[in-house]
Amino acid sequence: YHRGTYTSQARTKRANRQSECLYHEAEFLASLAHLWGAEYPRKELEEGWRLILLNQFHDILPGSSIGAVYEESRQQYEKIQNLGQKVLEEAMAAIIPQIEMPEDSIVIFNALGWKRRDPVEVAVPAGLAGRRLLDSLGREIPYQVVGKTADEIRLVFAPRAIPAYGYEVYRFDKESPAALLPEGEGVSLREVGTGAYVLENRFFRAAIDPAGRLVSLLDKTAGREVIAEGAAGNELQLFEDKPLRFDAWDINLFYREKKWTLEDPAEIRVLERGPLRAVLEIRRRFGRSPLVQRIVAHAGLPRLDFRTEVDWHERHTLLKVAFPVEVHAMAATYEIQFGSLERPTHTNTSWDWARFEVPAQKWADLSEGGYGVSLLNDGKYGYDVHENILRLSLLRSPTHPDPEADQGRHEFTYSLYPHRGDWRRGTVRRAYELNLPLRAYFVPAHPGRRPARFGLVRADARHVVIETVKKAEEGPGLIVRVYEAHGRRGPVTLSFGLPLRAAYECNLVEEEEREIPYEGEKLRFWITPYQIRTFRVEI
Repeated sequence: YHRGTYTSQARTKRANRQSECLYHEAEFLASLAHLWGAEYPRKELEEGWRLILLNQFHDILPGSSIGAVYEESRQQYEKIQNLGQKVLEEAMAAIIPQIEMPEDSIVIFNALGWKRRDPVEVAVPAGLAGRRLLDSLGREIPYQVVGKTADEIRLVFAPRAIPAYGYEVYRFDKESPAALLPEGEGVSLREVGTGAYVLENRFFRAAIDPAGRLVSLLDKTAGREVIAEGAAGNELQLFEDKPLRFDAWDINLFYREKKWTLEDPAEIRVLERGPLRAVLEIRRRFGRSPLVQRIVAHAGLPRLDFRTEVDWHERHTLLKVAFPVEVHAMAATYEIQFGSLERPTHTNTSWDWARFEVPAQKWADLSEGGYGVSLLNDGKYGYDVHENILRLSLLRSPTHPDPEADQGRHEFTYSLYPHRGDWRRGTVRRAYELNLPLRAYFVPAHPGRRPARFGLVRADARHVVIETVKKAEEGPGLIVRVYEAHGRRGPVTLSFGLPLRAAYECNLVEEEEREIPYEGEKLRFWITPYQIRTFRVEI
């Protein structure tokens, strides 16, 4: 019931996701700065979190309030962002000057609990064009220039492995020219007919038709086609959306009876053509609403991104995107906070029939024995998976209680991630990475005493997520909160970048502490399926 609340007032929902991610990063970076001598900005973080939580209240985040609420909420999200950015920038100002950088460098920060090599984009002075880029071990890193002005150039490159909850310095060498990517390891983009294109990297080959639809996705690592025969993915679908009773609250099942599919040719052009990133831009209009979509493929990334901008001016219309996939499964899996759950893909019973629109967090997945496909997002919450079709609800346009709900400009990204095995083979991590990209900064040469590469904490178990690193609310030390994400049990070791001097386990509100053993920089414990454990450690 009230299935429309997963999608109504989309700007508020995306602002909520962005705020949660920003404060996750701000807490970690402020904690690292505090370890290195800075004052922890407890007041600013608490003020921001209180506003985030206030705006999660019923009916604000569900999208079922009057228009005045969303004007006030917009102003509060601006304040939330300003507070969070201030904390983040002050933490950077405390951390970066302490890191040794004998040459002009790029420093990359990772706010997740595993090593990462997903691509980063950063602006550097134009005078560095053509100079070699080296990682902290002196290995050359290829990069691609994706933009330039008289004063600066924008680079995109894939780092080798940024430490968990840490950073690494990549320095510019005085020699030139920069390295080229080895043959066969890059990404290509070519036209294969009038308005039809193929994007290809070492993971997949994606065929795009003149309407901007994904008519084929060959998984090269598994040797199989992802898109169902005779169907097309990235198919934008419009539906008449007139609920019987509660406009902003509800989506009724009969919405499917009036459907328009965007199949007409679009305006397509190549924005970037590799070797590290290729971007295809699709422009189209439906009704009174223009849409711009950029399909992005990276050389070393096994997901395909769809970065989308819509100037939405429809009424009582629901916009979805569909991916019919070559997968047969009786149930789909959806992320919920600190875990996931399954829901049926069929309508065998009345309660199955009622689950035609369901909530999820950053991903939904459809997997059969040995293979699956995940649909990731950066701020959407309504999914619809029936038989072999993965669909994500993008926008609605109710007129009550807010006559102007969702009118205007929207930005969002969804990504398709095919994989071997089921969702446990990487979906959780890929979804976090989409929502929390690596942060990269150009830094001029300066002296420092901190190392060029450092990680604060990591877990040895791939099924365990280090969700939070923050200063304890009371007393010394850091809070490290973990959860089990795959429904498994087993031993876990947390490895810290510096030796521990005390360790305690507590509950979610940091009470009922009990001392636990540790060895040097390692903390070992046992975890059960979907368990949440919270530790306070002194380093």
